Amino acid sequence: MGISTLRIVHAVSSLNGGGMEHFVLRLAEAQRRHGHDASILALNGGPLEDLARQRALPVTVLRGRVLARVARASLAFARRRPHVIHAHNPTSLHYATVGKLLTRARLVFTDHAQTRGIIRVPSRFEWREADAVVGCSQDTANKSGAVGVARNISVIHNGIDIAPPRRTRDEVRAELGLGAGAAQGAAAPSGGALVGIMPAAFHPVKGHDVLLRALARLKERGVPVTVLIVGDGAERDRIHELARALGIDGGEARFLGFRKDVPDLLLAADFFVLPSRDEGLPLAVLEAMARGLPVVVTPVGGVPEVVRSEEHGLLVPVDDPESLAGAIERLARDPALGRRFGEAGHARVRDDFSFEEMTRKYEQLYFGLL
Repeated sequence: MGISTLRIVHAVSSLNGGGMEHFVLRLAEAQRRHGHDASILALNGGPLEDLARQRALPVTVLRGRVLARVARASLAFARRRPHVIHAHNPTSLHYATVGKLLTRARLVFTDHAQTRGIIRVPSRFEWREADAVVGCSQDTANKSGAVGVARNISVIHNGIDIAPPRRTRDEVRAELGLGAGAAQGAAAPSGGALVGIMPAAFHPVKGHDVLLRALARLKERGVPVTVLIVGDGAERDRIHELARALGIDGGEARFLGFRKDVPDLLLAADFFVLPSRDEGLPLAVLEAMARGLPVVVTPVGGVPEVVRSEEHGLLVPVDDPESLAGAIERLARDPALGRRFGEAGHARVRDDFSFEEMTRKYEQLYFGLL
């Protein structure tokens, strides 16, 4: 077709502050740097709407009832005349399919496994209309609902290009009342706590309750650990109440809500924890490893494709607060172990999970479909 510059519309269900939404913003931004006309169509707004506009990313937010959203989406697709519509979750795939039928664009769906069995399951018609389905990990591709329906299922691992911090470690820790502490990954100061971080939307699949029960066990053992819990979501009130019931609210568990400065918070932490019950390939894990943090995670989804236990961090069983507490205690009692994991994890992400390489693979996919 002789096309060198693409018009791409990324479709998402909302602009809330989850890892997938951040991913879409970064991908669109990178594609615009490469000379493509990349824009975002979201069914609902959220905290990232302002951030997208600050980055000069064209954004259309549909809002309203279903029929009104379909009409607005149809108009938006007709105006942008995309070569490629790239949907990132099942709800947005519904609207992306409408866009394909209207504009004859190629339709790509990335299965991030964020909503597997949670929100809606795409119809067989929608799967068949997808010109390519991409799993963000091999595990996600193998489990995708498109298996046996879609013609083309491939794997493009998530990549990471973490934003540089705006403040120093000491500045962030002072703001949070954590004290200056030692260098990242080193031992906590005498009488201080090892500081962990869990940036994740409040949803049962993320395992916040498992973390809180593990922290309660560590408190009983006298192991000084504080975890910064970053994010928001439907389960927030229930998780806050559980922390209060366990007697760890504000101490071992520090709830920071939605934050735009996660790179700074990662710099302030000593380790990363994510006891998920299911995942695709969580960007938060890659971001933590890129920062040189040892990670304590569960072997779900594509996580074992990135994290090798006892090399980059520790893998613990799903729904096992005791094992999670034990893994965190190991890091608290052996700072050198955490430093070794962090250094190996940083090298792993730098060499194998670059955002630039991932962006190039998506561009190749788009042009291949055209």
